Amino acid sequence: MRRLIILVLVNLVLLSSVSLAQTELVCEDIEPTTDGLAYYVGLGNGYYSQGNFNTAIIVFSCALQVDNTYAPALVARGFAYAALGNQANALEDYNQAIELDGNLISAYVNRGILYTEQGRFGLALTDFDLVIALEPENSRAYNNRGVAHAAEGDYDLAIADFEMAIALDDSYAAPYASLGVVYSALAVEQYAAYRDLAGDGSRLPAGDADLVIESLTLERETGTFNTWLALQTPSQ
Repeated sequence: MRRLIILVLVNLVLLSSVSLAQTELVCEDIEPTTDGLAYYVGLGNGYYSQGNFNTAIIVFSCALQVDNTYAPALVARGFAYAALGNQANALEDYNQAIELDGNLISAYVNRGILYTEQGRFGLALTDFDLVIALEPENSRAYNNRGVAHAAEGDYDLAIADFEMAIALDDSYAAPYASLGVVYSALAVEQYAAYRDLAGDGSRLPAGDADLVIESLTLERETGTFNTWLALQTPSQ
């Protein structure tokens, strides 16, 4: 169950589909006339948004051929490597970017997400803490830190971070979904506690966890509350 929760939460932070298509693109084909570094990064981001991660990596590498100290290109290439599942190369790029620019928010954010995927929660939390120290109103950092807390099983800390993310930016959708996943996880834990107390063969008052969630969703739309009534205990 914990592994499933980790996968769901991480997917709320980083949703991507992987393309393994190869390309024959070479740097000489895309040499810009002016503003080379920005051109390469913009072009690479375009390929990334189309799901063509291999081509994006080539383009970001072209930028680094022009200037191997350009940290944003390293972060962007690391993100493309991560989308392909190449965590080792992604981590190497993030680490190098941070060595070059210790205040680069995107490098810490993306490295923290990678650490979360790897189950290295302490390192992930450290990176998100650094982002918040550098940029206290970064709502995404709070959401991402909350995901790491939740994946580690610290639901109270996770909820506090998700609520802070919403308070900072109530138009940011991710923390609402993150809260929903945490409350679902808590519901499953409470149902398990009920079974422990009432016996394995006992029927849950309002049905199994999935049914309850579905019923509550429907009842919110219809203005009814039968699920809640089933949870009341009369005096006998």
